[in-house]
Amino acid sequence: MSCAGIFSGATVSCSDPLAVGIEQRLFLANLEDVASFTFDGTETNMVTAITMKATKTFFEFEGLKQSISTQSEYMPKPYSVGYKHTVDFSVFNVTAEQRRNLEAMAFQPQVAIAYGPNDSSLGNAAFEILGINAGLEIVTNIRIPADNETGGAYRIQLATPDAGGIESQLPSVFWTDPSTGTYASALTAIEALLV
Repeated sequence: MSCAGIFSGATVSCSDPLAVGIEQRLFLANLEDVASFTFDGTETNMVTAITMKATKTFFEFEGLKQSISTQSEYMPKPYSVGYKHTVDFSVFNVTAEQRRNLEAMAFQPQVAIAYGPNDSSLGNAAFEILGINAGLEIVTNIRIPADNETGGAYRIQLATPDAGGIESQLPSVFWTDPSTGTYASALTAIEALLV
């Protein structure tokens, strides 16, 4: 990040327009279960590796249609700058075990990985990590069994906490190597965090 102001412009590609959408797979972990994020030396908002603490993993939440979405928003502060990261998703499992899991989510900040389609327009930015500094706290956990729109699923929203922390950057990009990384290698590395 440059505190001196902008350092680059941006172009629009008519032959390779920006892909819209998000894959309906969300990876979540307790932020405290992450041992480290390895940042690229040049692209300071790019993570090239994630190391979990012993026996700790990410967990996958599957979505349908557009049940998973993410957002980042600039949040001006009196003496600093920050960003709010938000993840909305549905949980289509309403068992007793999943209810305990969702209740436990309220006690620890989470970190999330979401990703877009395998499209050249996204370059090395298909995969995003949200909540990397302050974590994401549960804002909404609601289930209306007779609701046709949600299919009776739990509707969850995680967001940067209003008090006690703010994300200092937009969501970090996850890419295994700035020059040789591929969409497939990034996805493989993320899926390895599930075991």
